[in-house]
Amino acid sequence: MELEYLIKKVNKHFNCDITQNSRERELVMARAVYFWLAKYTSKKSMKKIGAAVGRDHASVVYALSNLDNWIKWDDFFRVDFETLKMIVLSSYETEKITAESLLYKYNNLVIENDVLKKQLKKYQK
Repeated sequence: MELEYLIKKVNKHFNCDITQNSRERELVMARAVYFWLAKYTSKKSMKKIGAAVGRDHASVVYALSNLDNWIKWDDFFRVDFETLKMIVLSSYETEKITAESLLYKYNNLVIENDVLKKQLKKYQK
């Protein structure tokens, strides 16, 4: 899903501008919703997701780590999040998963796992 589409949806739903450079609570929380939606509906990196709203990848990671607590403790925010999530995900077309694409992803993960194991052994010595 395109990031600009998600930004517009979040801005409209929360009646704000998440690209604005502000640390106001409402904007920070709305941005976190955008980060979650972008992470789970696009194939963009955290760096690109953050850059679309003037943030870096660390801001994306930090906001996502706080999102669960906000959902847990703020009932109004939870309702807003779930409502927007349903709206966006209902319009999200899932890609067709083929056996070939799954095999390709699996093989890449096996290779990455082997590389990480070798690096770990190197550092354990």
